[in-house]
Formats: sequence, structure tokens, C-alpha cells
Amino acid sequence: MFKSMIPNGNHSHIITNTIFKTFSRGKRTATTINAATQKIVNQLSALSASRKQPKLIRLCQEDLIKHRTIVNAWKVFKRQREQKRTAQLKKQYESIVNAMEDLKTSSPELFELASEKPKKAVLFPLEMRTPTDYPANTPWIYNYSPPAKFIKAKKPTTPESS
Repeated sequence: MFKSMIPNGNHSHIITNTIFKTFSRGKRTATTINAATQKIVNQLSALSASRKQPKLIRLCQEDLIKHRTIVNAWKVFKRQREQKRTAQLKKQYESIVNAMEDLKTSSPELFELASEKPKKAVLFPLEMRTPTDYPANTPWIYNYSPPAKFIKAKKPTTPESS
């Protein structure tokens, strides 16, 4: 309870104020903002998080030199590891190119088969309903075939090619 004396001419008045505090666990926020503003703040802080600088380390001169030496050695190690990886990938690529050239000269048919792009995976048709524990509104169609617009035209086979 808070009491204060305020002089008013010849008389003194006592004003009593009750201070209510709300206690909450966790992080306290200074002001409450609406959800849309909070969402924007969260998105912007996530975007700018990659640009934040680490805190400066306050070290004595000797420890600072040791720290810089270790950091530089780590950078050199990472650079060498990346150079090894790049060199290995370059060798693998050159080996693939050489193998494909050899295949092209030795067997053009096998080269065509090896260099063609893989076909799209055959997916389960979305229109077809899978069986579940509950009966369906429409019965299962055992002789299902996709609509004509989804069927690709097959190349006609000639007796010469078979």
C-alpha cells in the first residue's frame, strides 16, 4: 500500500493507492503487439540472423594471439579439405567423361542407352482410392484404367524393329 501526503492549503489529505503487480513466468515483454506485427518481426529477425556478428572476445594480448593462430589454422584446414574434395570430384568427372567417350567409340548403341535421361517414376493414380477400414462411398474399381488424357500415345511397333 502506498500513502502520500499532499498539502492542500491548511489541510493535509492522505491518498492511498494500491499497486497491483502481475507475475508471469518466462520472458517478459515491454509491450504487447498484435499477431501480424509479431509475425513480421519474427520473419525479419530470422532473415537478419545470418548477418549478425559474433561478440568480440576480450582477451589479453597473449591469449588473443593464440586465438587468432587457432582460428587461422582451422581456416587453412578447411580450405585444404575443400580443395581435396574439389580435386577428387574433378577426377571423378573426368573419368566419367573418358568412359563415355570410350563407350561412344566402341558401341554407339550402348552409349545411347547410357546417356538417355531416366524416365519419370510411375506414380499411383490420384483418382484411384485406396482401400481403408471404412466402406467407401463409391465401390473399389478393380479394372481401373486412367482417363484418356493421361495415357501417352505409344509408338507403333513395326515387324522390322522386333
